[in-house]
Amino acid sequence: MKNILCPVCNADNQNIFIRGIDILHDVPGEFTLSKCACGMVYINPQPDNNELAAYYPDDYCPHRKKKVDSSLKKHKTLKVFLLRWYYGCPVNQNNPPPKWLRTLLKPFLYFLSLSTLKSMIPYHGEGEILDVGCGNGGWLIKLKNAGWKNKGVEIDEPAAQAANEAGLSVFCGTLIDAEFPDKSFDVVRLHYVFEHLINPKETLDEIHRILKPDGIALIRIPNINSAMFKLFKENWFALDIPRHVFHYAPKTFSALAEQHNLKVIKTDFNSPNTGFFTSLEYAKKNNAAPKILLPIKKNSFWKNVWRPVGWMIDKFHQGDIVEYTLKKKN
Repeated sequence: MKNILCPVCNADNQNIFIRGIDILHDVPGEFTLSKCACGMVYINPQPDNNELAAYYPDDYCPHRKKKVDSSLKKHKTLKVFLLRWYYGCPVNQNNPPPKWLRTLLKPFLYFLSLSTLKSMIPYHGEGEILDVGCGNGGWLIKLKNAGWKNKGVEIDEPAAQAANEAGLSVFCGTLIDAEFPDKSFDVVRLHYVFEHLINPKETLDEIHRILKPDGIALIRIPNINSAMFKLFKENWFALDIPRHVFHYAPKTFSALAEQHNLKVIKTDFNSPNTGFFTSLEYAKKNNAAPKILLPIKKNSFWKNVWRPVGWMIDKFHQGDIVEYTLKKKN
């Protein structure tokens, strides 16, 4: 454990913002979160990678268990149609329809796309994509079926082995250790990974190096400035102490990205009902839930009540989760 400087403004902050423990896995230990004047929140003093390893039990990796890929098996005709016409993917090596025609039809296909293929992204460039923290490669298999050329990086050895056995190309280790060539990828994706990294600056530099000039990075992370954090504080599900070592708000993440020659061009907010109900469960367990929320149960009725609430929270940019789309500056 050692004291660190703020990664955004290099200030030396050792004040106590929140003290917290591992709620998810009950691993012993207490950690202090500091909040900088710039808005950045982070564990300080911070464990190194070897110390953090003890907080990742064998059953932690959410993608280790192999999943049956169904991206082109269920409702095949509809999915192939959306992949080609909405996402512009060259499924089965068949080129997608002309871009002008797809653009014309996109508003009509948008709502249809919400019912399936929710994790798909529009085809970009020549379709070279890297998924950092890819688990056992379930998402990469879907991309491969859609016509993407892909690679993965996964630090968890059993998960990386499962991905390679499934026919993918996955490097076991960190992104920096992988040493990909310059300007290799049209898309680099980090899905709930960046908040775990104790070297965010070096990681952003590496993303910038391996992106093609017109490439994009997709980084999805929790939002410390969310309405749910303000409501639940240390019981907010996405604190996930101590595995989430840095906690970003849109302002601090954008500032950090700019320092490393990456510019945020789009932000998408998301407030899944799982975040609210998990946070409420933690708060009830610790006798810290607001009285007005005590009657709420995790059932179909309250989940449906949550839908418009979550939608409104996202519209005001207060959602639990943010996916940032970044491009190289200049």
